[in-house]
Amino acid sequence: DAFPSCLHLVSGEKEQIMSEALEAARIAANKYMVVNVGKENFHLRMRIHPWHVLRHNKMLSCAGADRLQTGMRHAFGKAIGKCARVSIGAIMMSIRVQDQ
Repeated sequence: DAFPSCLHLVSGEKEQIMSEALEAARIAANKYMVVNVGKENFHLRMRIHPWHVLRHNKMLSCAGADRLQTGMRHAFGKAIGKCARVSIGAIMMSIRVQDQ
């Protein structure tokens, strides 16, 4: 095997992680590994993917807002982003490296 050692980033809580946070973690880990071990000496894999769509039902807070909105009636909301639902002990990222 080209990369015999493997490191895992494991979740300690049950949580939802936004796609932007996953991308930032991937970029930071990739940058760190390129600087410290070299571009060809590791393999990084994101093990979770953001499938869950987050929605927000916007509410008005100005005077007379009760005449302009419907409250919780038809409260589906607009999509504001995607997230990955992660359970305790789930592997989020794996980095395989060469022994040196």
